[in-house]
Amino acid sequence: MKKCIFLTLILLCSALSGCISKEEEDVDPFPSFILVDEANNTQESSMYVGEPFVAYFSATWCTHCKPALGALDDTVPSGQVLIFNKDPNEEDMQEWKDNMESELERTLYHPFINGPELAQSLEVTGIPTMFFVDSDGNIKHTMVGIKNQSTVELYWNDLS
Repeated sequence: MKKCIFLTLILLCSALSGCISKEEEDVDPFPSFILVDEANNTQESSMYVGEPFVAYFSATWCTHCKPALGALDDTVPSGQVLIFNKDPNEEDMQEWKDNMESELERTLYHPFINGPELAQSLEVTGIPTMFFVDSDGNIKHTMVGIKNQSTVELYWNDLS
């Protein structure tokens, strides 16, 4: 009887070992960058250390990306969203910002940055792509495609 109980305890412990010990998570840091936004202001990755932010990648011609940008603007505070263009053929960020403000019928207080090299380094293929970056500068979540407002809120709230 004691052997049976002992064997059962050993089996239970080995089966639960992954449940009670913490596994290491892979941490991908958001790459460093120094780029210029639509207002000719320098945007550097070091400016965002200590605060979570969302890096939103799209393209000036992406008409189906508008709802994702609207959801971000409704959820994430000003100064914590960076809007990057991934298309190397488009460079007029002010025109893009003006178009998005007109289509969303609101003023956007987020920098619009031409960043095709940054997009390439992050292997951004689908748009829109959102990287949710924690206050340590690590990518915590990545979303590709149009997502609903509640998903954006869930990922953003997880950073806070």
